[in-house]
Amino acid sequence: MGQKENKIVGFMGLLLLLVLTAKYETTLVSGEEEPAQASPPPPPPPQKHKNAYATMMYMRGTRDYEFFVAIRVMLRSLAGLHVDADRVVIASKDVPVSWVQAL
Repeated sequence: MGQKENKIVGFMGLLLLLVLTAKYETTLVSGEEEPAQASPPPPPPPQKHKNAYATMMYMRGTRDYEFFVAIRVMLRSLAGLHVDADRVVIASKDVPVSWVQAL
C-alpha cells in the first residue's frame, strides 16, 4: 500500500469511529431524557390454544351427580397435566349454580 492508500484507510477508520461514538452518545442522551415515570409495558397477548376439550352438562335423571363428578375429575386432570388446550363446559340452566361454580 502506498502512502495515499494508508491515509484513505486511516480516514475511513477515523470516520467509522466518530460515527459509532456519536451513535453511542446519542443513545445515552436519549435514555437520560426519558420521563421519570415510564409507562408500563403492554400486557402479553391472551394465550391462544389450537385445541379444546369440551363437554356438556345437563340435568336428566338419578345419575346427575355422578356425571358432575366425572366432568370435575376430567377438568382437574387436564389442568394437572398442563395440557395446551382450552377447557369448556356447556351447562344447561337447570344445573345447580354451586356445581357450575365448582367447575
